[in-house]
Amino acid sequence: MIRPGPIDPGARSDTLGAPRRGGTPEAKLGNKVNREVLSILADHDPGLLLDIPAGTGPVIGEARKAGWRTVEVDLFPPDGFRGVRADACAPLPFADGAFDCVLSMEGIEHFENQAAFVRECSRVLRPGGLLIITTPNVMHISGRLSHFMTGQRVLKRGFINEQETYKGADGQWILHGHAFLVDVFRLRYFLRIAGMRVGEIRRGNWSTSSLLMAPLIPVFQLAARFAVKSRHRIDERDPHGKPIPASVAEDIVRVASSTNLLLSSKLIITAYKES
Repeated sequence: MIRPGPIDPGARSDTLGAPRRGGTPEAKLGNKVNREVLSILADHDPGLLLDIPAGTGPVIGEARKAGWRTVEVDLFPPDGFRGVRADACAPLPFADGAFDCVLSMEGIEHFENQAAFVRECSRVLRPGGLLIITTPNVMHISGRLSHFMTGQRVLKRGFINEQETYKGADGQWILHGHAFLVDVFRLRYFLRIAGMRVGEIRRGNWSTSSLLMAPLIPVFQLAARFAVKSRHRIDERDPHGKPIPASVAEDIVRVASSTNLLLSSKLIITAYKES
């Protein structure tokens, strides 16, 4: 494992020996997610970009063509990987504020310590820097129905278990499948306590079964407003309560009411490090 500390962010390591795994799940992303990520990058001035976990880098080549300089990090890198091997849930071997953008495609749902990962992303970003996270959406309408019946996001995928979810190990490191799927509100919380504000929620491919239930969208939006207002009333009556500011309540309702959240099978979330 690389020791954390200030190093040249552009450094490459060829001596870190790839573990027994060739590739990471993000290489299988559909074109819609890739196009959205590239669109977000195109809206920002090119700078130094950290791709973690990099895997086979589904968009990194196009990002370089657009002027981004890139550093790739992966704990389970594919053959021929020429980046830095490091654990995303541990202190990263980069200086504070080293990057203009951190990109994490289909990674966080595999990480044991998601809060630590988000804090590290914030630490290595410069003030105002951009974080892009893509992840499966557990909160589309169909996913909520499946969770109600089975506790799982997708009805036909069965249950998390030690046979199918466990993908292997390399020494102290374990490669998990989708063992740590994260909902958008937990992710928003991780971002906020790491000093980041949530920007856009963009979508990947539509969830076909959720589209069929799209007439229910107003019901979910009303439920979100009701939940926020009810909690606010409880906090106001409680002498030890801590009512959230109106701006926070509005942001939560904005996220909860997002059509992309309710209908998309994948989420692309942007966040910015506060100054």
